[in-house]
Amino acid sequence: MVGKTRKGHRLDLLALLARRPVDEDWEADKAGWRSFVMGNPSSYDPGSRLQAAWQRGYDAAARSSDPVGLML
Repeated sequence: MVGKTRKGHRLDLLALLARRPVDEDWEADKAGWRSFVMGNPSSYDPGSRLQAAWQRGYDAAARSSDPVGLML
């Protein structure tokens, strides 16, 4: 499916909506934010890169003025 933009350029919507590889660090970061909001502990191995990403998300939610409203 291809749509037209205002200036006549073509935009391939299927390419934009196609599945992408899962970014494990981003998913762990989001899990950390959700864990802060819901009160769940981390399930990642201590010292792992995914635990570090989880911690970044958790810490960001802790600093947020509205962690529930801004939940990813």
